[in-house]
Amino acid sequence: MLFGGRSMLPLINGEGDAIKLRPLAEDEKCVPGEVYLFRHEGHYIIHRLMLFEGDVHVFRGDNCYAFEREGRENVLAKLITIEKPDGTVVNCETDEWRNLSRKVLRRRQIKNTVIRFTNQEARKKWAVVYFVLLAVLMWAPLNGLAPILSNFIFGLRADHFLHAAVFLLCPLFLADWLDKRWGWMLVVALLIGLFTEFVQYLLPYRGFDVNDMISNCVGNLFGWLAILPIMIRHRKIVASQISY
Repeated sequence: MLFGGRSMLPLINGEGDAIKLRPLAEDEKCVPGEVYLFRHEGHYIIHRLMLFEGDVHVFRGDNCYAFEREGRENVLAKLITIEKPDGTVVNCETDEWRNLSRKVLRRRQIKNTVIRFTNQEARKKWAVVYFVLLAVLMWAPLNGLAPILSNFIFGLRADHFLHAAVFLLCPLFLADWLDKRWGWMLVVALLIGLFTEFVQYLLPYRGFDVNDMISNCVGNLFGWLAILPIMIRHRKIVASQISY
């Protein structure tokens, strides 16, 4: 049969590949990682079985972000071969195919992580996690790490690099909360960098260091510069939409 769509790229191309399916026996159990034909919301879909949630079978296309959930009664057949336009036949029941599938799924997981991170609502939730962890890192009693962080790299103490690295993400996580107003993003990020170090001055188990404060601001500045082109482009897009 012909398979339409692009949801199973790159292993199955719906614009030219022909697939062969084997009907499932009534009592046959499905195996995660294999590709099945199933009925979902009135449509027939060929996607990979990812996992089980109790008795629910969770499917997803290799080129998709969202999942489909169905009971075993709606799973109809299993993919066994793919015939390419040049006549090449791929056996989908071999270890070679399964190993290739695992590589594709790993890449998909990375891509999905990026998609979630670049989604505005998800990024706002991650922002809360980031600032909580930032407060813990800046204000918790972590003096046990002092010997390690006192080492020098290129003539600078390791903790200065750590401070700068931690604050690189601060402007990014402020972007959505400040409606991508890039001027305010830098100001607020710098104030956070100054404030977190000033609080250490009031904590008896932490030490105040002007160089750490400078490192916080340097990290914020570089993080802000990294996303500044995106913010400027966003402003231009919004302005063009308003002009219409």
